[in-house]
Amino acid sequence: MKVLLQVNKLLEQTPYTIQTCREFAQLEAKAKGAEADIIASLLPALIAGLDQQTHMQAFNEGLV
Repeated sequence: MKVLLQVNKLLEQTPYTIQTCREFAQLEAKAKGAEADIIASLLPALIAGLDQQTHMQAFNEGLV
């Protein structure tokens, strides 16, 4: 659950930026098994915290 702790720490830092999205995607890719499932379930929280411009940029980059 080491990666999950890193994700939680990342999500505590607001406002969310495109860099937050990139780091989230990298951490999600590192996770395995149940940890990966938990991290994937946190994606809606990340998306909800994005402003519209950042959301569109993240979408265009395939991050969300």
